[in-house]
Amino acid sequence: CRMKTTYLVPASVPAALSAAQTNGDSFAYLAGGTDLMVHRQQENNSTACLIDLSALPGFGEIEIKDGSLFIGAGVTLHGLASSELVRQKFPLLAEAALSIASTVIRKSATVGGNLMVENRCSFFNQSEFWREAIGLCLKCGGDVCIATGGKKACYSVFVSDLVPALICLNATVHFEAADGVHSMPLEALYSSNGLNPHHLPKGGLITQVEVPVRNDLRTWFRKLRPRKSVDFTNLTLALSFEPESGRLKIALSGVDMGPVVFETHDLSDEDAFVKSVSKKCRMVENLFYPRVYRKKMAEVYLRQGLRAVVNFSI
Repeated sequence: CRMKTTYLVPASVPAALSAAQTNGDSFAYLAGGTDLMVHRQQENNSTACLIDLSALPGFGEIEIKDGSLFIGAGVTLHGLASSELVRQKFPLLAEAALSIASTVIRKSATVGGNLMVENRCSFFNQSEFWREAIGLCLKCGGDVCIATGGKKACYSVFVSDLVPALICLNATVHFEAADGVHSMPLEALYSSNGLNPHHLPKGGLITQVEVPVRNDLRTWFRKLRPRKSVDFTNLTLALSFEPESGRLKIALSGVDMGPVVFETHDLSDEDAFVKSVSKKCRMVENLFYPRVYRKKMAEVYLRQGLRAVVNFSI
């Protein structure tokens, strides 16, 4: 990177929060760096201070206690996917982790980083030279969303693959901020605002993800992207179904500015259900695959998933 950068390695969460507070708006937390460092090379991120989280105690641990799985925000995607505990009790989570990037990248990329991955758009994720040549968009200081031509909203796409799986498993995210320790349902972390996609308070730091252990869930996962490694998602869909209660939970990424979540107990009309989910997906022409194809594939994946976990008849 061309910018001059201060590099800090705090030994505790309070020290990391203090470093963030000291550096105001010009800092970024660094875990695996597989997304952040690319943004810095493209000059989409020019923060003056990097706060390396690798030395935080317990940041890379996975354990089960009090009926829940606790995943440290610093656990690598490789560590998550290869954990025997996760593979046995949460196969949906292991499958989602394995779908991300490549083997080499998964050895560095972290759970927390994937939860906080920056929204993507084919008009934003380019070099500074490219962006200046075509005209700056809302997300990088311009006055228009190039994908839609509108001036009111940025339609950059939410692309995490872990989040749909974790939402379907009813995950809770734990974080610390200047005013103390907090928890919230994972879906509440996201704003569906392309410019500011996360609800974390300023300087907030995700420490753990908690997933309740359930033995009765049926789960299903699919991801659409040009290549089965490296490429970010163009559509990710996860489902979970509780046979006893009849509760179905669906979460998608790659279809809107935040995760799209749908919950129901009424599975009597498959066509109406698929249509209602499709209406919540605000896709535009700003990823590799065309909007119409992605929308159609969302319906295809949804029908496949329903048959797999709910046993709908054709």
